Amino acid sequence: MRLLPSEQERLALFLAGELARRRRGRGLKLSQAEATALIADETMELARDGLPYAEVERRAYGMLGPGDVLDGVAELVDRIELEPVFADGPRLVVLIAPVARDAPPDLTGDPAPVWLAAAARLRVENTGAVAIAVTSHFHFFETNRELRFDRRAAWGMRLAVAPGTKVVFPPGDAREVRLVPFGGARVIRGHGGLVDGPLDAPGALTAALARARERGYADAGA
Repeated sequence: MRLLPSEQERLALFLAGELARRRRGRGLKLSQAEATALIADETMELARDGLPYAEVERRAYGMLGPGDVLDGVAELVDRIELEPVFADGPRLVVLIAPVARDAPPDLTGDPAPVWLAAAARLRVENTGAVAIAVTSHFHFFETNRELRFDRRAAWGMRLAVAPGTKVVFPPGDAREVRLVPFGGARVIRGHGGLVDGPLDAPGALTAALARARERGYADAGA
């Protein structure tokens, strides 16, 4: 059976989460790695079950509290980033101090990103009902289907921000972003599931655009 790297990572996360669940079931308090794995695995499954983004986020903050972990762990688990697959496609979920706090923060208040030198600029509109966050090295062509922009113009590109930075698109909001091309071998696997292989292969863009249309991705260039 051939598994994509993202699928292999998902299986590894499940195993780590299952170990954490078993130890918690025996009454043990969880370590930093165990708490992170359990929250991440359960959050991925909530999205897979078809729950909306806001409900998945709300439940993620209620999975563990300070009493479920070893001393000091609540402060150590300061941030968890993952990309569950929702009914409308993959979305970035960022959990800020999910053990120490019991409610999600307001992502729309995040500071403006620091843009680096860019090769392209695009206007992006969030047509959805919730905030959508995109990380620095996600293939922008494959970002959430509720983001409306010229997908063709974003082919082979990522956000022109420092590694680990995220850009948040509030619901109903439109903003300009800056993009740079991927370097290296330019092979994309996983991400939004629209591409699986070399970006520069003949016909790759045409096939990906067709898949995007079939799956209802908003496209200002269509």
